Amino acid sequence: MKKLIDRHRDIQYTLTNIEPDLWSWSFEINGKIKRGTTRARLDLLAQRRVCTLIDRELKGVERGKPKKPD
Repeated sequence: MKKLIDRHRDIQYTLTNIEPDLWSWSFEINGKIKRGTTRARLDLLAQRRVCTLIDRELKGVERGKPKKPD
């Protein structure tokens, strides 16, 4: 079982190989923990998918912020 701990845009994430071609991932943004699995043959592809998910979550958090008055 292979376990990777890395950072993307200052968000720490973990990626664990559960079985061949199946990866478990988790990360935390603003106290909310996100977890899931992804299928990928290569660890770099699994890392890229997690980074894409982090980007998507950060974009959603940014949209939820109230806008500053001009």
